Amino acid sequence: CCMSKARAVFFDIDHTLFSHTLHDVPASAYTALEKLKQNGSQIALCTSRAVEELVNLPPKLTALLDGVVCAQGGIIMDHGKIIASKIIDEGDAERVIDYCRRNNLVVRYSGVHGENSHDLHYTQEISDLFYFLYKMRPGQTLWKHQPLVNIIFYTRDAQQVDAIRPLLHNSHLMVMHFANEVTAADANKASGMLELAAHWGFDESQTVAFGDGYNDVEMIRRAGLGIAMGNGCDEAKQAADYVSDDIDRDGVYKACLHFGLIEEENHAEN
Repeated sequence: CCMSKARAVFFDIDHTLFSHTLHDVPASAYTALEKLKQNGSQIALCTSRAVEELVNLPPKLTALLDGVVCAQGGIIMDHGKIIASKIIDEGDAERVIDYCRRNNLVVRYSGVHGENSHDLHYTQEISDLFYFLYKMRPGQTLWKHQPLVNIIFYTRDAQQVDAIRPLLHNSHLMVMHFANEVTAADANKASGMLELAAHWGFDESQTVAFGDGYNDVEMIRRAGLGIAMGNGCDEAKQAADYVSDDIDRDGVYKACLHFGLIEEENHAEN
């Protein structure tokens, strides 16, 4: 087999690579990452988390990373250096933040320089959610028209989402159950993945994506090999080439083994 095993391998973080039952990356997934790197693959995170929301990831994980696509494609980093920022249209940002101010919705905005803050409104529930997921809490500073790469507004009310949709003339809206995410028109996980892979000299067919959530669907679909976690949502599983086991049952490791991206310990030597 002369085909290189080297790939650009992209991982969603939460519930794909980082287990919230362990509050860490499973041991088998660390093994998979180390073996992927030995095979010449590049490892990247591809996440909705903004830069500031990555600060408390395990150092053992960050040491293995070659790149990060964060803020749902809003910022792309190669070995810690920002190579692309996708700025949200200022009018769109102003309209959505103004709507949220007037309708008592909590917003978390993320700026091109790493600013990470709630705007006018704040709830303990949402602050606690950030702390539970990311071991940090955004600040609270009114937005003053600085360039943004990511806005999340929190509502479970479909009518409010429908009211905000037409305010966004030139942006990408990812509607989740509660956290609804605004990025620049050309920014999402899939586009960020392909841009970073190309920067590294890999084409689409040499990309592998692991994900579990609704916002991973496009990335899983566009990757050369798209893998959904067993604990993932139905949409992610339908988009995938392969559904692996759950995160807490060695899903990442098993999928890497299944596709020959890595080899089992015992006969790696021959």
